[in-house]
Amino acid sequence: MRYSPFKSSLASSIKDASIHSLEATPDTVHWGHWDRSLRPSLIVKSGDFVYVETVTHHAGDAPDVMMDDGIRAIYEAIPEAEREPGPHLLTGPIYVKGAEPGDILEVQILDMEPRNPYGSNLSAPWGYLFNEVEMHEQERVTIYKMDDKGQWLTPAFGYQYPGSYNVNGRILQPNEVTREETMTHMQVPARIHMGTMGTAPAQDGKFSTIPPGHFGGNVDNWRIGADTTMYYPVFNDGALLSLGDAHLAQGDSELDGTGVEASVNALLRVTVRKDFSFTQPILETDEHWIIHAFHENLEEAARQVSLAAIDFLEKYYNKSRREAYSFLAVAGDLQITQVVNENKGMHMSIPKEAFLPEKS
Repeated sequence: MRYSPFKSSLASSIKDASIHSLEATPDTVHWGHWDRSLRPSLIVKSGDFVYVETVTHHAGDAPDVMMDDGIRAIYEAIPEAEREPGPHLLTGPIYVKGAEPGDILEVQILDMEPRNPYGSNLSAPWGYLFNEVEMHEQERVTIYKMDDKGQWLTPAFGYQYPGSYNVNGRILQPNEVTREETMTHMQVPARIHMGTMGTAPAQDGKFSTIPPGHFGGNVDNWRIGADTTMYYPVFNDGALLSLGDAHLAQGDSELDGTGVEASVNALLRVTVRKDFSFTQPILETDEHWIIHAFHENLEEAARQVSLAAIDFLEKYYNKSRREAYSFLAVAGDLQITQVVNENKGMHMSIPKEAFLPEKS
C-alpha cells in the first residue's frame, strides 16, 4: 500500500452509516446556479452513503435516445427563465451534518453508471477554437453511443444546430435537424466522470455554474470517476454538496466546449474531515494526488497550482519549499484540465509511489 498522509475513511467503521437515495426530480435539482441559501434536497450524517441521480442539461439534443419520463418531467417543470445564469443541471444540495467552514468534505465515488448509453458533444461558441474551425460559426452536435461493456463510444450521428445554442435545455425533435453519419471508423475511450461537483460557495447570492473555483464546481477533470476521492473545502454549515454535468468521455482541455454530456448515476460516500485542510480541490486516485487551480489566465492558473502543490508537499509530506519545488520539476505533471469554462483549469499530478514509508 502506498504511503498516504491522510487516513482513509473507507476502512473506518460503517456500522452507524446509513444509505440514502437521492433521485433527480424537479424538487431536488437546481439549474444553472450555486446558491448557499438553497434548501437541502437531502440531509445525511458524516460517513453515510448516497446514491445520486444526475441529469444532463444536453438531453434535449437527442430526446429520442437521451430522455425518459423522469428527465422530461424535470425539463417541463423548470421554466427556461429559471435555468440561469449557467447551463448545468445539478442534483442537491446535500447537507452533511457536522460540516463547518474550514473543514474538508471527502467525497468517495464508489461507482458510476449511465442512465442511458447516449451522450452529446457540442462544438460550442465558447469552444477554444470555435471561430477558427467551425464554418460559418455554426454550432455542431455529435451524439455518441457507449458499448455494452462501457469501454468505448462510437459516433451515432451529427448535425448542424439550428440557430444559436442560447437556450439551456432546448429540446430538438429528430425532424427539426438533418442527422448525418459522422466520424466513421472511429471510437472514443469511455471515461465516465462527474464534470461538476462541489460545495456551496461562501458568498451570498446566485452564482453561475460555469466557472470552477476553490469550492470545486465545473472542474471537468475526466479522472473524477469511480474508485476515486475528491476533497473539497467547506465554506458553509452542512457543506451543501451538489453534482451533475456528467460526461461519458472527455479529453484534457475539453477543447470544443463540452465533453460527451450524459445523465449518470453515482454512489458516493461523504465524510466530514476535520483532521486536515486545504484551499484547493484535491483528487486522490490509486496512483496520484491531483491538485487543482483555476484562473481566467492559463499561465496564472499554472502558477497557482504549482504553488498549491508545493504547499501540499510542505504541509503533508514535511518537505521544504525548495525540496518540493525540485521534486515537482522532475516528478510532477503539470497539465491542462480545461480551457473553456471562463476560469481555465490546471492540475498538478503527484505520483504516490515517490513517497516511501517513514522508518520508525
